[in-house]
Amino acid sequence: MIEAKIRKAVVLDATAISDIYNDHIKLGGSTFDTQLWKAFEVGKLIEKPVPAAWFVAEVGQQILGWSAARPHSVRHGYRYTCETAIYLHPDSTGCGIGNLLQTQIEQHCRQSGLHHAVAKIISDNHRSISFHERHGYEIVGVQKEIGRMQDKWCDVTIMQRIFE
Repeated sequence: MIEAKIRKAVVLDATAISDIYNDHIKLGGSTFDTQLWKAFEVGKLIEKPVPAAWFVAEVGQQILGWSAARPHSVRHGYRYTCETAIYLHPDSTGCGIGNLLQTQIEQHCRQSGLHHAVAKIISDNHRSISFHERHGYEIVGVQKEIGRMQDKWCDVTIMQRIFE
């Protein structure tokens, strides 16, 4: 277990956030993105108003992971719904950092009046699905062969969490 400080992300964190995500793009299996993120684009996302929120896990001066809640849709009826994401530095998995980031996202959702969180996970990513189940998400469906990566069709598991 690593003692990490969880805090709201600031624009200066954009490079570390994009570096972590870009590692996942290169590794494959946790995102359909193929274009590496640019720090200045991430900085713009960090500045978006509530209900959007970005958090980082920091140990010393190093960011080891991040989480985000972003609007699920611009349609008015979805204004109480967000999509969540958590990405960790590849060397930081299994250390409890994901749990801390997820707890922060849940707290943000409740404080912001969000009612429903969605997580879309590549179905082969069993570790992420189990993680979300441990945090109260339930599987509500699987979109079969919705994406194509590395010359194979991929399913996406849709999970949800309702906040009371």
